[in-house]
Amino acid sequence: MDEERSPFRIGTLVSGDSFVDREWPRKQLRANFRSGINTVIISPRRWGKSSLIRQVALDMARDKNVRFAFVDLFQVRTEQEFLERTTEATIKALGKTMEQRMADVKEFIRGVVPQISFGVDPQSEFSLKFELPEGHRNTPDLLDLPERLAQAKGLRLVLCLDEFQNIAHLPDPTGFQKMLRASWQHQKAVCHVIYGSKRHMMMDLFNKQSMPFYRFGDILFLDKIKREDWVPFIKERFASVKKQIAVDTCDHLAERMQDHSYHVQMLGHAAWLRTRGKTCTRTTVDTALNDLLDQHDALYRRMVDDITTPQLNYLRAMLNGVERFTTKETLKRFDLGSSANVKRITSALESKEILDFVGPETEWIDPLFKIWLEERLWGSRLRLV
Repeated sequence: MDEERSPFRIGTLVSGDSFVDREWPRKQLRANFRSGINTVIISPRRWGKSSLIRQVALDMARDKNVRFAFVDLFQVRTEQEFLERTTEATIKALGKTMEQRMADVKEFIRGVVPQISFGVDPQSEFSLKFELPEGHRNTPDLLDLPERLAQAKGLRLVLCLDEFQNIAHLPDPTGFQKMLRASWQHQKAVCHVIYGSKRHMMMDLFNKQSMPFYRFGDILFLDKIKREDWVPFIKERFASVKKQIAVDTCDHLAERMQDHSYHVQMLGHAAWLRTRGKTCTRTTVDTALNDLLDQHDALYRRMVDDITTPQLNYLRAMLNGVERFTTKETLKRFDLGSSANVKRITSALESKEILDFVGPETEWIDPLFKIWLEERLWGSRLRLV
């Protein structure tokens, strides 16, 4: 590996040597996809859901009858945009050449006139748009298109839908979910894998009996990568660029970032940049962490400006080790108001993606922000309450 190229990946999907373990969920997903079992993946932000799916797609590259279509719903706000994105991804996944894709568009898209735009490389890049007539009469046919096309080609399609919680922003989210469920539950050649970055919204969509997608498929709660897997990964990454790092330093690096996938890679990259000579020491890691705190200082100050005083008091109580927030002593000591107000505070902190409350333990979405609060905002004043 190029010694001047970082051995860590941040801000992009990771795979191959940059991907850490996940052997059991990879095995489970491969089995689900081959068996046609719809799967919902739930975890906090930046725990590696998208990278996991991409890695499984690479694992299954030799399965010639399985194709993967990737759909990012992050900016989707209308039913039409949803249908355009899924149709375009399906056409690309099931047609290897532009000629095949154009033939599939002509044969399988019914009731609407598609508008096709080509990119820099017309043989591989194109985007699809169409105008839906009034009402929903064409929607079921477009929702069934992946199934019809996959069956016609004798293939299994794994339709991967990222940021699925954004479906809640559609004009009639519940009505559209009912249409999706009605179509998808009968499809046999298409396997759906659904994931998103807002765990509490995903839980509402798939775990409430009143919602259309209740018990839609196998639900996989993705855990954090274990420390025992991070340590050899970090050590190997440094070794790949001919640098050394001790096992206890690897442990310290992962521990500071609470084993969060994105942030461990981020601190690993910063520590690699700071390494002088051949050895990354604990001091190097701590210096790199201070660099990151400096870089994020302005961002975190703006975040604090958007957090109310009671919400900050709740975070401060957490950092003081408080576990029972509705006792009279805690409510008074940290000026949290009433027990009902604590509920409002936790809902707000979850909506602002600062904390995640799904599961037995409360998770900080950004462990670097937690350190910044402890060491930069409050410092020695943290526990003087």
